[in-house]
Amino acid sequence: MSIEIMDLMEQLWPNPLTVLAQLAATAVLFILMYKLLWKPVQEILNTRSKFEQQKLDDAAKLRDENEQLNKEAHQYIDEAKQQAQQTILNAQQEGSKIKNSLIEQGKQQSQQIVEEAVANMNLQKEKMLEDMHRQMVDVALSATEKMLQKKVDSQTDIDCIDDFIKEVEKNEY
Repeated sequence: MSIEIMDLMEQLWPNPLTVLAQLAATAVLFILMYKLLWKPVQEILNTRSKFEQQKLDDAAKLRDENEQLNKEAHQYIDEAKQQAQQTILNAQQEGSKIKNSLIEQGKQQSQQIVEEAVANMNLQKEKMLEDMHRQMVDVALSATEKMLQKKVDSQTDIDCIDDFIKEVEKNEY
């Protein structure tokens, strides 16, 4: 049994030379990997990290510039709104002035038309009065003439005047 236990023990525990050889081979592999792969991979990762960091920095810078441009755009928009409101206000004031001016001109023109109409009416009234006066003079002269032709007595005078009035009435209609 002791041989069996020894065989069993040998199988359980590896040979120390084999272990040392495997450890040495692993160490050589780690050293080769470190020298040949670790440094280049580390450099690639650092380069990639720097590149990504540069992109992040550029993005942050662009974001800041964008925010600044947005602020400026909002300022320009606000200024444009204020200018538009001022322009509208000025246009309303100017329109009000023009409206008031046109109303005043209209009042003046209507007053002038009324004054001309009154003057024209007065002129026509004067002409009518002159015509009436002239007609009255003509009537009086005609009546006097007829009376002088037939002056006989007062009854004849009254009859002549009545005849004359009838004759004038016929001529008017």
